[in-house]
Amino acid sequence: MTYSKWNTYLGWFIFAIASAVYLMTIEPTASLWDCGEYITAAYKLEVGHPPGAPLFMVLGRLFSFFAAPENVAVYINALSAISSSLTILFMFWSLTLLIKKIVLKQGDTLTGGNQFAIFSAAGIGALAYTFSDSFWFSAVEGEVYAMASLFTAVIFWAILKWDEEMEEASHGGRLTELRPNRWLLLIFFLLGLAIGVHLLGILVVPAIGYMLYFRTNEQVSIKGLLITGLLSILTLGFIQEGVIPGSIAMASNFEVAFVNSIGLPFYSGTIFFFVLLIAACLYVVRYAYKTSKTMLYNAAMGLVMLLIGYGSFAVIVIRSNANTPLDENDPENLVTLHSYLKREQYGSAPILFGPHWNSFRNGEEMTEEGPKILDRSAWKDLSAYYIRRFVVIENDVEVKAFTKEADAEAWIRANKGAYSIEEKYYESNASIREGAVPTYAQTTFFPRMYNGEGASAGLHKQLYAKWSGYNENDGASTEIGRDGKRLPTMGENLTYFLRYQVNWMYIRYFMWNFAGRQNDIQGHGDNMHGNWISGISFLDEARLGSQEHTPYYTAENTAHNKFFFLPLILALIGLVFHYRRMPKDAFIVTLAFLFTGLAIVVYLNQKPYEPRERDYAYSGSFYFFALWIGIGVYAIFDLLKKVVPTAQTRAAFAAALGLTVPVIMGAQGWDDHDRSGKTTARDLAYNYLESCGKNGILFTNGDNDTFPLWYLQEVEGKRTDVRVCNLSLMGTDWYTNQMKLKTYESDPLPIKFREDQILMYAGNTDQVYFMPLLQLFSQNPSEEVIKKVLELRLEHNPAEARQAAGYFDQQASLLFADVVAKSPEMEALKMQIAKTDSTDMINATIAKYQNVFKLFEGARNGQVEFKNNSSQSLQELLDQYERIWATVDFADAMAFVRDDANMIIDEQNKFSFFPSTRFALKVDRENAIYSGVLDPKVKASNISQEIEFEFDPERDQALTREEVMMMDVVANNNWERGIYFSSNRGSSFAIALLSAGFIKQVGMAYALTPVKQEPALMDVNAMEKNMLNTYVYGNMKDPSVLTDYYARRHTIQYRANFLLLAEQLYSLGRKKEAIKVLDRAMELMPEETVMDYGDINPVDIFNSLNGNKANNQIMYQGQTIRPLNAGILHEYVQLYYQIGANKKAAELGMKLLENYNSVIAYFEHTEATKAGDTENAEDLIAVADALLKMRSTIKAQKIPKSAFTSALESTVQKLYKQVLPKIYISLDQAAAENGEMSDSFGNAGPYGTMLGNLQSYMGALAEHHGLIKPKIVSRTSQSPQPSENIDLNALSGGQAPGAGMMQQ
Repeated sequence: MTYSKWNTYLGWFIFAIASAVYLMTIEPTASLWDCGEYITAAYKLEVGHPPGAPLFMVLGRLFSFFAAPENVAVYINALSAISSSLTILFMFWSLTLLIKKIVLKQGDTLTGGNQFAIFSAAGIGALAYTFSDSFWFSAVEGEVYAMASLFTAVIFWAILKWDEEMEEASHGGRLTELRPNRWLLLIFFLLGLAIGVHLLGILVVPAIGYMLYFRTNEQVSIKGLLITGLLSILTLGFIQEGVIPGSIAMASNFEVAFVNSIGLPFYSGTIFFFVLLIAACLYVVRYAYKTSKTMLYNAAMGLVMLLIGYGSFAVIVIRSNANTPLDENDPENLVTLHSYLKREQYGSAPILFGPHWNSFRNGEEMTEEGPKILDRSAWKDLSAYYIRRFVVIENDVEVKAFTKEADAEAWIRANKGAYSIEEKYYESNASIREGAVPTYAQTTFFPRMYNGEGASAGLHKQLYAKWSGYNENDGASTEIGRDGKRLPTMGENLTYFLRYQVNWMYIRYFMWNFAGRQNDIQGHGDNMHGNWISGISFLDEARLGSQEHTPYYTAENTAHNKFFFLPLILALIGLVFHYRRMPKDAFIVTLAFLFTGLAIVVYLNQKPYEPRERDYAYSGSFYFFALWIGIGVYAIFDLLKKVVPTAQTRAAFAAALGLTVPVIMGAQGWDDHDRSGKTTARDLAYNYLESCGKNGILFTNGDNDTFPLWYLQEVEGKRTDVRVCNLSLMGTDWYTNQMKLKTYESDPLPIKFREDQILMYAGNTDQVYFMPLLQLFSQNPSEEVIKKVLELRLEHNPAEARQAAGYFDQQASLLFADVVAKSPEMEALKMQIAKTDSTDMINATIAKYQNVFKLFEGARNGQVEFKNNSSQSLQELLDQYERIWATVDFADAMAFVRDDANMIIDEQNKFSFFPSTRFALKVDRENAIYSGVLDPKVKASNISQEIEFEFDPERDQALTREEVMMMDVVANNNWERGIYFSSNRGSSFAIALLSAGFIKQVGMAYALTPVKQEPALMDVNAMEKNMLNTYVYGNMKDPSVLTDYYARRHTIQYRANFLLLAEQLYSLGRKKEAIKVLDRAMELMPEETVMDYGDINPVDIFNSLNGNKANNQIMYQGQTIRPLNAGILHEYVQLYYQIGANKKAAELGMKLLENYNSVIAYFEHTEATKAGDTENAEDLIAVADALLKMRSTIKAQKIPKSAFTSALESTVQKLYKQVLPKIYISLDQAAAENGEMSDSFGNAGPYGTMLGNLQSYMGALAEHHGLIKPKIVSRTSQSPQPSENIDLNALSGGQAPGAGMMQQ
């Protein structure tokens, strides 16, 4: 059989192996994160999140065309599996091409031994990548990264084929017959197609550029290399910016100009642009062909092929016009498609030039109140955002815009004016886009630590400092920033880049694939979670601490993989050998490796604390590095020439040696990549939906509580009567408008805001403000608006208003003794303010506030003197006055916000506001019973006639659109449909309702209910029914079923729900049922198969036993400390004991104790400077908290001595008498050697900080749980007094725990 046939057949054999592996390990349903959305979009050709993946959608639809709904996910997951197998196939063929070049260049022939060496090396390299961690992860789920890898592999193989044929033609003169340039056209077509999957596929362009350069230039020069590099990067930039959004931007500009400026029909500009584009392409191609300009011809044809492949994005526009239920961003024409492709909603990060996190913006100055923007003239404008609308125009001014002409006509009828209607492209962000993008007065080259805006700015600053070593007080001579602290230095900027972005967010992932992985727990820079390991103990211990005594959550973790550096070593051998034998090819592979790896690192410019691990984004980089594993096998074959002369023997030896790499990678990685029994995402979605009554409304917050729901409803057709409303998307107009439509069995959401009001930027609902009366009066609104506000309040609180007036008058009379009026007029004002006509509260209140402002104005003019802080007291009294009668009917309040006449105009801007911060939602009992919200058996005395709730004006100065729309839904619902939340603290509105006691847990969801009775936060009957009889939990008790870290984020919630339900049943005297609930949880999620370990956080009091309330906020040395935890089963032990199920408690306790002892052993046998590190120590603190809580329960319940109680006490004693003293002494010595001050109340150095943090936490826990006696806080305080023979030295006081662990 010929070499070519062997190459073909063996390639498909490797493909078959990879296919078998991936198809055996694919997830049988949708996965977490984006998979549910992608499967949904593919199955029904719907529109997913920007910038879309139309080719993936189309291929997914073809793959699942004949699948039953419940099997669609399997088929689309199989698409990823087959895409990955094809990637391996083309990797094999790429390797045979690369290695064959080496063989032929050496002058060898393709003899049997050489052929065996080539094919075995290529097979081993391909199989090694088959079992690599990141690639395997993407291969078994319905995501785009597997197909993106396929395009990367095929494009790289195609350029190798071009190179092979060019080489052959250069020797045999068959250039015309071979026509190698057809491969270049194929490459451009594939690049266009790749854009329709993911942009990762285009990153091989620079490697292609150098392949062309090396093949067409015998002599390589520095100049040639630099020019080729520059042209390659420009080509990459042209594709990414010029072709992808650029071509659509040009079409968009033509379209808007033709319609708005010239008055031509819609789509005329688009048609003209494409006719012009096609004509231009045809002209250039024809011209180049006729004039025999080969390079121009190839470039033009390549661009044509690229655009043809890119044409898959027409699917996005076509399907958006069909108004599919999933239609993100509504890109129904090329104008809106442009914004969709640019991903404007996600923002962007600076790359080469930009600000520090605390840079002053242009036009910003420091004032007494902090930094303030005084001038925006140097700021940039936002891009104009055009949407097709019927625009209401008055005197050439665009007033309103509507989708339907009838709505525009209705608005005109309802409003006076000389209006006309014109259908055009409406610039919806015209009112805010000018000067909306800040520019910065303080910038730097290559900014890495740039994000100082948004809710996470404070956290980002802390983490920037952690990773860069930034210390605001170290005296570095940089400028002062807008936070009053110095700017980071370039050294700190680069340190962050190298330590976090390169090392933690790339090299760590790289080593997962080629050295080994510690565990699957997401890490944030500590030694305990998510690191790479090798399996060689002394090397790993130097970085991560004891490996012999590794904690249970690592030792028993399915992702605890050890490759012993074998893949890395073999690849490095291959890399060196490749550079020695074929340096040009090696350089090309290196370039592809860097552009799909470090170049992405630079481009993404990642902020610290990502929501998930991002290794999948670098699979292409790992692909190119894995090529050297195959070349490394051939290198061993070649290096053995002098030792083993027989080629077949050498090849067999090299193959046997190299085969250990994929074997060990497959064996180690199988259990943490085998998702064949995993159903976490589907189960989660099913349980959310089953928590809701018929035709209910479920408000969700993020990806993992939304995308699985979309999948289950759209694909499997489950519970389509429930309307899932994602609050993250509700902040957009297109999504809100979609929510107003009927979808399947779900009725529209009862949103009464008009479409023009919902419109982003132009609708004045982006933010709606809370405005105390004093602030309202300061805005000088019309008297009509003020009267409306006061009428709403008075209508609901007539008696309270009169009471408030009497109270105010009495207190004001006393307060005015400190207010000196220096004129009769001002004296009269004082008397008027302190006297209210309660028969005319509205006018009296208006007069009162107006007079107060006159009084303040008198103070500014010197006519009034406020003594003893009486000015502040008067403002506080006014606040008390309005709060007494602040409650407003909720429906009336939302109607007030919807009325355009109630907006306040401030410096040419309009804004809406709520008439109060306190609302009353009326309860329609009949509707609530009919909709299933209310059980008819509930006593009327337990049902509130209205729900009163209040927002915190200090925390919530305004609400954004998603909350406003959610409130409108609830206000207009009138209890006709159940209202549910995936999180009871996912929004300010939910928190307000929860605080009032009207959100109750019914399982995985939280229901709005008019029932206010104990237990305050739970509907026990609904919870019991759902948790025990309705929900599904997969087969987590099966040891072969993977329950990985992201799944455990949800299992810990399941366990918490079972725990809380059991506690409530026990409190109701239903002990047997409480035990049954705990037993059911342990049956479904045994500790042996579902690890009780997740992220370490301060204890969440809402997911902890009520009996632990006192244990979850501890006062220690004048500060409040919240203990840390990482699991919840120790509370099962506590509750079992409280119920009286002592045997069950002890059995579970012994299992947990074994786990906790493994953690303690790690800290005992690890160098103190690692063990005491603030982040590492969190694990030990969490264990101590769990141990002491169980110990306290045992003592409180007076549990008889048993093997478990004795073992628990022994563990506590060992921790406090042996392990902690040893760590403390070592840290103290390290601090002394480092020249740090021993005074724990001073500014300690790193080791002193570690010592103080650990001592404070451990001392606080020990003191609280009675292990030691409380001590008096003072700088010279004595050591705590011993209790139960605990060593004094182990519990000496320290400084406060570090930031992030303590709540002041």
